[in-house]
Amino acid sequence: MNTRKTQEFVGVDLIGNRYVMCILKADTSSPSYCSGRNDTEGGQLKFLSKITEASELLIPDSPLAIRALLLFGEERIHIASMGSLWSAWERAGVKRGSAMAKFAALYLAQESLPPLKLSKKQKEQIYADHALELEQIQRIGTDASRIGEAVLGGTATSKDFDVAVRNEYQSGIKPSSTSKEEVLIPLFDEDDQSFLAQLYKSLEKIR
Repeated sequence: MNTRKTQEFVGVDLIGNRYVMCILKADTSSPSYCSGRNDTEGGQLKFLSKITEASELLIPDSPLAIRALLLFGEERIHIASMGSLWSAWERAGVKRGSAMAKFAALYLAQESLPPLKLSKKQKEQIYADHALELEQIQRIGTDASRIGEAVLGGTATSKDFDVAVRNEYQSGIKPSSTSKEEVLIPLFDEDDQSFLAQLYKSLEKIR
């Protein structure tokens, strides 16, 4: 059993551009869950707001994990490769999502995981990767705000259209697949040539 002064154990599962986290009390009771995007500034801030100085967290290696590590330190944030733990748990029958996140939290509570020790070179690479990730998030946010204003003002151009499609693709947004029973209702008429209609149709092609 983990002996550090921890009030809650947090397990995380990452599925595409989504995260699912499970928060357990120190006695592993009262699980609570939270989910969201892991590739946007808002989604990452929501995730980080759930972590406190009394939390310990187990998370797959990712930009989100790196950001948590930089904020809360090696004593609190435990990072492992997806293949070393989560893939093994999935093969053992643990379902992805909330069940996997809870399993990670329980594993963290029951195993005395040593603090993550990073070399100077690893830390430098983490900071560099983190800076690039933040730069992309901030750029996409700035572009979205500018393009939104252009659309509302009726001044959006073909260049804005290309930027919007590129940003949506880079941020990992993909239209979700639908089951055979679901019926899709078009948001725009086939002959609608507005900026938003063309953007929507282009993103549908990425499906």
